[in-house]
Amino acid sequence: MKEAKDLLPHGGWGKWLEESVSYSQITADRLMRIYSAYGSNQPSLPESDAQAQELPNLTSSQALILLGLPPEDRAQFLVEMDAEGLSTRALKKAVDDWKLARQDKDRAFEERDQALQEKEDVRQKLDDEKGKNVELTAERDKLKAETNHLKQTKQKLEQEIENGKAAYDKLKERIGYKNIEKMSAGLTEAHNKAEANKIAFLYDTLNKTFKELAYEMTRFAAKNPDAHAMYQEKVRDFLLKSIKEKL
Repeated sequence: MKEAKDLLPHGGWGKWLEESVSYSQITADRLMRIYSAYGSNQPSLPESDAQAQELPNLTSSQALILLGLPPEDRAQFLVEMDAEGLSTRALKKAVDDWKLARQDKDRAFEERDQALQEKEDVRQKLDDEKGKNVELTAERDKLKAETNHLKQTKQKLEQEIENGKAAYDKLKERIGYKNIEKMSAGLTEAHNKAEANKIAFLYDTLNKTFKELAYEMTRFAAKNPDAHAMYQEKVRDFLLKSIKEKL
C-alpha cells in the first residue's frame, strides 16, 4: 500500500483508495503506520486473512494503540499485560497507565540524581570549609606561639632592668659620687633602651592581638552574623576613639 501511494501523483491517493480498496483514507493511513512500526509482522489487515508472527492475535486497532509505547518496551508490555485479551478501551487505558508510570519512574530517577548531585555539592562545600578551618586554626596557633615568645622576651627585659638597678645600688655603695654619676648616665641610657624595647614589645603584642581578634571575628561571622556586626562596630569605634585620645 505504501508503495502504491509513493507511485501516485499528488492528490491521487484518495481517489485510488476509493477505486481499489474498501476502506477510508483514515484507515489506510493507520494501516501504513502499523506497517511502518511492525514491518511484515503487523496484525491481520482487513484485506488479508494472514496472521502476524509477532502479534498474532491483535487487531489493527490494538496494534495502533501500542504505537503509543516505545518500540523497545512493547514486547514486555504485551507479556505483562496479556494485551490480546483486553478490549480496545482497556488496552488504551493500560497503555496510558503505563506511560504515566514510566513518567513517574523517570521523574523519580531524575530526582534521585539531583539529590545525589546536591549531596555531592554539600560534601564538597563541607570539605572546602574544613580546609579553611584547618588553615585558620594553624594561623591562630602560630599567633599564640608568637605572643608567648613576646611575653617571655618582655619578662626577660624586665628582669634585666631589675638586675641593673640592683647592681647600681651595690656599686653606689662601693665607689665615689662621680663614678656613680657616670654609671647613672649609663643606666639611664640602658633604661631608655629598655623602655624603647618595651614599647616595641607592646606594639608587637598589640599587632598579634589584633590579628587574633580578626581571626576570631572571621570565625564568629559565619556563626552569628548579627552579633558579629555589632562587635565589629564596637571594635571600630574603640580603635578610632583610642587613636584620637591616646596617640
